[in-house]
Amino acid sequence: MRSVVVLAAVAALVAGCSDPKAASKKNFETAINDWISQNPPCLSLPYTGVSAADRAADVGVFPLYVEAAVSEHPMRLENQKKAAAPFEALAAAGLLKGEPAEITQSGFFAGPQPKLAVVAYALTPEGEKAFKPRGEGGFWSSQPGFCYGEPVVKEIVRFTEPGDMMGMTVSQVEYTWQLKNMPEWAKSKAMQAQFPQLARDNAETLEGKVAVVLMNEGWVHEKAMKR
Repeated sequence: MRSVVVLAAVAALVAGCSDPKAASKKNFETAINDWISQNPPCLSLPYTGVSAADRAADVGVFPLYVEAAVSEHPMRLENQKKAAAPFEALAAAGLLKGEPAEITQSGFFAGPQPKLAVVAYALTPEGEKAFKPRGEGGFWSSQPGFCYGEPVVKEIVRFTEPGDMMGMTVSQVEYTWQLKNMPEWAKSKAMQAQFPQLARDNAETLEGKVAVVLMNEGWVHEKAMKR
């Protein structure tokens, strides 16, 4: 009789572990991984504010124009160098290629329009692999940018008892995660100096907090509800 009770308990435990609707660390880890694995962090392109007369300044359309640092005015020259620095880092990392150019800018008056010396930046083959256009950068970035790494949950630290929220069953989950297979450009010290988020994301352990929602098939990341 005792063996029957033990077997029944074990069977119930196994069934609970395999139930995708159970509130468990395993199910929550799966739900979070399903989302973050498809939405790696992306490095947003800096906005230059420089545009040609025939094209608006759109950060997601190449080439991107950066004003060349040619001013004789110290303050303006300093501002030009600051604006160019992140693009120079992206070029040094092999994601962009810059070439000197001159564009015509829109003027307020009739007659010849003003010319501006710029550096025109285009994607390199390596940059094309990492670049995601607007609307394809995932949850981490709504702007066009370079995506990197493979997010994966390390540990589900704790979660709340599932409760009702706006007609849905929800649990708040705290977890740790890390980025695997980081590209070399994302590990570059020069890139990390210009883009501090890279220094943060290269950490061995990162912390996250998210709500998971119970659906018919099981638990899903809250952001998956907005697809």
